[in-house]
Amino acid sequence: MAATLLLFFSFHALFPTLPLYIAAIGGSPADNGLATWAFALASLLTRPLAGVLADRQGRKPVLMLGALFFGGGPLLYALGSNVPLLLGVRAVHGMGMALFTVAYQAFIADLLSPGRYGEGLGLANVASTVTMTVAPLFGEWMAREFGFGVLFLALGAVGGVGLLATLVLPSRGQIARKSSQPPSRGHPGGKHNSAPRCSGQVDLRQALRQPGVRVGALWMALLGVPFGAFIVFLPLLADARGLGGTGWVFAAYALISSLVQPAAGRIADRWGARRTALAGLALVGLTAAGFAVGASRWVLMALAGLFGAGCGAARAGLDVCVQGSVEPALRGSGAAIQYTAYDLTIGLGSWGLGSLAGVTDYCVMYAAVSGITLLGLLAGVVAENWRVPRPPATS
Repeated sequence: MAATLLLFFSFHALFPTLPLYIAAIGGSPADNGLATWAFALASLLTRPLAGVLADRQGRKPVLMLGALFFGGGPLLYALGSNVPLLLGVRAVHGMGMALFTVAYQAFIADLLSPGRYGEGLGLANVASTVTMTVAPLFGEWMAREFGFGVLFLALGAVGGVGLLATLVLPSRGQIARKSSQPPSRGHPGGKHNSAPRCSGQVDLRQALRQPGVRVGALWMALLGVPFGAFIVFLPLLADARGLGGTGWVFAAYALISSLVQPAAGRIADRWGARRTALAGLALVGLTAAGFAVGASRWVLMALAGLFGAGCGAARAGLDVCVQGSVEPALRGSGAAIQYTAYDLTIGLGSWGLGSLAGVTDYCVMYAAVSGITLLGLLAGVVAENWRVPRPPATS
């Protein structure tokens, strides 16, 4: 969690500052979009490889490589003195985030005790969300007071400390020796599931054969549509309605999401991952409808908090679904499939929704987001009889 906190702090501090830096080196608004696409595309293409490497080579080597690229990215921005160089740096930064986050999911799952996947993953994932409450404000202050060069050096130093924290993490062999059960017996402490025995040949196809991975990825893809609309278009909606900046709106989202995820994970362990994810997605869909009509900054902050609660609950439930349905040798591949689907719909959904907003308005766009989410949720409930095996009581 400490490593993740530091790495994502250095990442989130760039949210409000990197567009300004791109403009300062002669970039256009279109170049800003291209820089976002370079990061997202590199992350999308790297996630499947990251999952396979985490399963075959071990979590820690992939975590270290990811932390090196992810934490060192801000230092490279200082060298990106023109747009083409900056696009290359964005690609390296995106690769680092994909490598680290995929291996992180599998690493945390390796550490968890029976029946506590939701609580453990929910708590661990808070570290990548809570920094959004303060890091953008810090980045704005540093850039304003000291300039972009000092900002990039400071964020690179923070990322470097995150890399040092990664270096002291235990290896897979150390985790296995400390565990009360060997890592090859499936869900630790749980009922043996249908995941195949893996003997070196680990690939994404084996993970895709697991129903929990397939359904978890599909529902994660559904969550990506409203999340992409939230992070990309909410500032534009607020500007169009004359509501001012959205820094505190995003802070409300991050704070509530961080508070909800551990509690939602615990509920998923006891109430069921499916029910928790469904409740979260339903709240997300209803909140998207609220964005279509929200007419004040305080209303947007309240809606952002509810949106954060829904996203936190949905993510906690879906993480349990995926990690609880595969045996340890496929945890990295399962996480890669889940979050590749998420990245894909964030990117494609934002592109399609932006086109819709261009010919209508943001009210219609957010209403469409709500409809897509709720109708997709209903279709999923009807089409899938999704059950995650629950571990029996341990003596």
